[in-house]
Amino acid sequence: MLDLGFALLLTLLATGLGAKLLTRLDLAPEHPVDRFGLAFPLGAGLLALATLLLGEFRALNAVALAVLLAVAAEIGLLSGIRLARELGAVPFARPDAARPVLYDRLMRVFLLATVAATALSALAPVMDGDALCYHLQVPKVFLMEGATTYQPDLHETVYPLATEMLYLIALAFRGPVACRVLQWALGLAMAANVAALARPALGRRAWWAGAGALLVPAVTNGMSAPLNDVALAAFGTAALASWMRLYEAPGRKAALVAGTFAGLAIGVKYPALVLAGMLVAGLVARPILARRGAAQRAWTDGLTLASYFVPAMLAAGGAWYLRAFIATGNPVHPFFRSVFGAGLDEVLDPIKRPLAVTAWNMVTSIAPLTLEPHRFDSFAHQFGPIFLLFLPALLLERAPRRVLGLVLFGYVFLMLCMTQRQSMRFLLIAVGPMSIGVAWLASTWIERRTIPARALAFALLAALGLESCVAMARAGRSAGAVLGRETAEQYLARHEPSYRVGRWIDANLPESAHVIGQDHRGFYIPRDYTMELAHRRRTDLGARGETDREIVAELIRRGFTHVLLCPPQEGPEIEFDPTLGELLAPWLDTRRPLYDEELPEPNGPTRRYSIYELTPDDAAVAVESAGLAR
Repeated sequence: MLDLGFALLLTLLATGLGAKLLTRLDLAPEHPVDRFGLAFPLGAGLLALATLLLGEFRALNAVALAVLLAVAAEIGLLSGIRLARELGAVPFARPDAARPVLYDRLMRVFLLATVAATALSALAPVMDGDALCYHLQVPKVFLMEGATTYQPDLHETVYPLATEMLYLIALAFRGPVACRVLQWALGLAMAANVAALARPALGRRAWWAGAGALLVPAVTNGMSAPLNDVALAAFGTAALASWMRLYEAPGRKAALVAGTFAGLAIGVKYPALVLAGMLVAGLVARPILARRGAAQRAWTDGLTLASYFVPAMLAAGGAWYLRAFIATGNPVHPFFRSVFGAGLDEVLDPIKRPLAVTAWNMVTSIAPLTLEPHRFDSFAHQFGPIFLLFLPALLLERAPRRVLGLVLFGYVFLMLCMTQRQSMRFLLIAVGPMSIGVAWLASTWIERRTIPARALAFALLAALGLESCVAMARAGRSAGAVLGRETAEQYLARHEPSYRVGRWIDANLPESAHVIGQDHRGFYIPRDYTMELAHRRRTDLGARGETDREIVAELIRRGFTHVLLCPPQEGPEIEFDPTLGELLAPWLDTRRPLYDEELPEPNGPTRRYSIYELTPDDAAVAVESAGLAR
């Protein structure tokens, strides 16, 4: 509960900070839900940038972070409390005679059940693989270093890290569960922004669009995992909502604020660069949508707005790319190595693009994304059936221009992102605009008196109900640990092998130990930890015909004290690189491991974890062997 309380306090402070700034600029939306959707990402993004600044000055410690939170509380606490009260007073889907009561009630049940289920999942002990090897490991390393340093063998340390800076604050004062809850709150902000985008077209039914976006399985899965995919959607939809307000009511302050939101979005994850490019292009291309008599003025207005928008975007998000360029020579490291000369070709391997990049495949990509989600990075991060089943109906209905424009915007974003790394987790910004189209269809069909239209509306409702069940089923798997049937330590000891290994390391290895290992998950290892695959890719260790003893000596020279191996038992093929074990096989045959245990993966193979010590004697023997060979 302390993790929950701290995460909600941080959410309140960030929301209050953002709301205070929007009010001062006279750009705060009137509706409390819309205001929350913009205020939370704005305040959270500014806190992330302030944390980065502390890290660059090597001041990442509890005292400096406490001062940062105190400043945020001084500025935004009262504003956050006032907005929370307004949100509590908003009538949630109150039915009236003009609206279909049954549809509203069922949608409300699904939404509340999903929000509760994702909240329960967010309180479970953390075992998400990507979080343990990157999203939580990076801020942990920064806290250990007291600075936002570049770690060559953890190349994610020069990614855009706005979300991870928020996690850093949570880890400094609480733990990984608080990071989960922050991602859950960002999911609510994403849904709020989708409702804000839908409000001009759907009115009081705008919440249907927010609910549809929030029920998408990739979103509910991401809301209960300390990753940055839902954060990307939250910041991205905030940028889009702010941009739409600018588009409809142009002004200098509105352009600066919209550019700031776009900058905060590109500070979360690289796909937001595509979003930012589309937003800038939309401003410049305003004359295409303007009336003939106003076309010339629209060109001027578009360029003027872009001249405010782009500098604000660079000011809010450029620091991440400048930092990467200074450290590696590549502002989008590790992508596009062929262009910048630094990076990793593996990030755009053919396996990362299972769908051939052709015009037809991109236009129809929603079909394989829906029907074959296992091909695209993760089965758990899927869109569900509603977009493939119902969005094509927009071609037959006379949808408002705003609805069609937003759906087209979301789909173009999806297609552009699919030309690079094809992962559904990277596409969640598209979910919001496409959900608005689905919600408009539901609203249109439910108003008709015909049986086919009502049948379509309730078929859509049934699909949303199935998506809600997915979230509830996921919550059920961790309910025991959340509800106190077992402690978090017991739960992790049963389900997360890296946690058990980390506990042994904490009890048996000195504080000065530096472990190099085959496991990608280093968060629960309470010592300096390096993933050997990343180290080997960077240094080519073992690729020049070195003997096992020479490799050991080189590892010792580079400061490593222990080797961790974790080969899986034979069985179904899984992604694992056995090179280190093969290179060191003769040396391993002469050594007894300090630790040796077979541990099962959750829903995966059993691995044999073993830890070997690298001693000065090994280095001496290697040197002697090299001398005899000469």
